Amino acid sequence: MSELVFEKRDFNTEQILALKASRLDNNPIVYILYNEKKKPTAYIGQTVQAARRLKNHLRDKKRISLTRTIFIGHERFHQSASYNIETNLINYFIAENHYQLQNVSQTRSREMHHYYQKEFYNEHLFEEIWNQLRKENVVSDTLENLRNKDIYKLSPYKELSPQQVEIKNEILDFCKAHIEKPGNHVISIEGDAGTGKSVLLSSLFNTIQDLSKDENSHLKNKNNYLLVNHGEMLKTYKSIANSLPNLKKKNLMKPTSFINQMSKTGETADIVLVDEAHLLLTKEDRYNNFHYRNQLEEIIKRSSITIVIFDPKQVLKIKSYWNERLLEEITNQYHAKTVKLTEQMRMNANPDTLKWINHFVSKQLLPLPQENNDTFQLKIFEDHADLL
Repeated sequence: MSELVFEKRDFNTEQILALKASRLDNNPIVYILYNEKKKPTAYIGQTVQAARRLKNHLRDKKRISLTRTIFIGHERFHQSASYNIETNLINYFIAENHYQLQNVSQTRSREMHHYYQKEFYNEHLFEEIWNQLRKENVVSDTLENLRNKDIYKLSPYKELSPQQVEIKNEILDFCKAHIEKPGNHVISIEGDAGTGKSVLLSSLFNTIQDLSKDENSHLKNKNNYLLVNHGEMLKTYKSIANSLPNLKKKNLMKPTSFINQMSKTGETADIVLVDEAHLLLTKEDRYNNFHYRNQLEEIIKRSSITIVIFDPKQVLKIKSYWNERLLEEITNQYHAKTVKLTEQMRMNANPDTLKWINHFVSKQLLPLPQENNDTFQLKIFEDHADLL
């Protein structure tokens, strides 16, 4: 397999038997199972035992509707590369929003890691694969267009940093330990802008919803919600829900709608995730149908477990006057646990530059960091015209 191998076949027993005799079997490959119905469905996977894996898929009732398969292989494939390409395909399929994916969260965390010649597989070879998929009319949009979509940036299948994976697992353990305990339990995720809070939350909620359908999970059959204050962000999450099996639009709400719905039904949600809690109201707002004192407090009262994303530096409006003291007053009532994201992911800058920016935001001026060969440059101008 000195070049890219790209084979389209029917998904049936005859083709799987033929696969046993091919060069693709017993080598790392990526595969796509799909159909071409009015509402098309797909499953994306990777394996080193193609015939055996596909045979298991044929026995799976969930895969009955899938009629076609694409096998993708290369002489230089190894498991890290095929796993990376599988993840990329899932993210871009979600961004294109054409297929309903059957993929669910895996036990193995999608953690960022570097491997030999990752750039070749992640960029050059993946682009070749995507172009071939476009040529075969399996997908239609370009990678460049999809990368610029919010739905791509918030995909729950994005690779997480080691710190994000550690915090995600810690929160899942917290949920499993407290879900059957009486009372209201709170865990807060704090982090500055660019530390990957929303990506972590998207991944976390998708996993929690997948576990709610898992017969062997402590979180089976739990009623969970993701609350988003920003209208456009809520639309993005609902678009993601179109592509994934266990994300439902009814579980994606604005905070006031959730509070009023729970008040009307008298129900208590099991797990509630709150994105950008620093935008929650801290006073009554009758115009927006909120008739209480503090949205966060009302959400916590209506949830067994509340997972809160918070950044006090991003408060934008008078009705959401948050600071650390006010947050502590509420969370201390519930003995809240706090975890912190500290790694900057939005700026590809060295530690000295990040330190200077953080101090500047806190109204502390340090000497300008020395320039080096970073891709991130810090420049200060006296006149905005000099920026041009």
